[in-house]
Amino acid sequence: MKHIAILGIDLQSDFTSPTGTLFVKGADRDVERIARFIDKNASRIDYIALTLDSHQPIHIAHRIYWKDTDGNYPQEFSIIKADDVREGHWIPQYNKNIALPYLEQLEESGEVCVIWPQHCILGTNGWSLDKLLTDSLSRWAINCNKTYDLFYKGYVQFTEHYSIFKAAVEYDDTPETQLNRKLLNILNTFDEIILMGEAADYCVANSLNDILDECNTLTSKVVVLTDCMSWINPNNEKAKLIYDKAKHLGVRFRTSEDYSL
Repeated sequence: MKHIAILGIDLQSDFTSPTGTLFVKGADRDVERIARFIDKNASRIDYIALTLDSHQPIHIAHRIYWKDTDGNYPQEFSIIKADDVREGHWIPQYNKNIALPYLEQLEESGEVCVIWPQHCILGTNGWSLDKLLTDSLSRWAINCNKTYDLFYKGYVQFTEHYSIFKAAVEYDDTPETQLNRKLLNILNTFDEIILMGEAADYCVANSLNDILDECNTLTSKVVVLTDCMSWINPNNEKAKLIYDKAKHLGVRFRTSEDYSL
């Protein structure tokens, strides 16, 4: 009999609730399907790992981190580029000696700094896991005598951290930004890893990409439930390339309805 694990990415109220500060359209229905999937397959699920986007109020991808020469903050969903900082258009208000090198390294890796609405601030209601999910987790844990684990990311102020496995830019003196081998090793003890969560084109895609790049023995074990995640930008080409790469390497894509354990 296969040993099955779930990796649930950022199923938090700021993403999954229509009143959340960064609601991902469709995520509320994703959580309903996830809860049903856990209830239906409870006896076959051996382990659940859940990630939590966990930001401080001050973060390089929040508006308050930046001002222009007139003292204005950037607009939400705008992009801050290294050239903008070099030319003095945007001025970092915190970690000033780190901000420009960060943007340069980010762009070298093909990423950019998106300014997001403040979301998943540590300790807030929006940071908490969606109640539909925690209700299903409680039923699973009690009825099956199991425990679930929480893994945190994003609380370092000066780097984006989409993937649960490592930050967008890693720092030698900041272990929280470096590759999370502990979680990779835990997942690799199971026969099948069911991947779900929010948002499909950011934190799910980047987490999957790190699995592909950092732990090829895990790749063939991954099953992505496509109806248990939604996209911020359905036309996100970088994310599409990651999913194409995953299919080529043997990752399976199913829905919660047509996939049976």
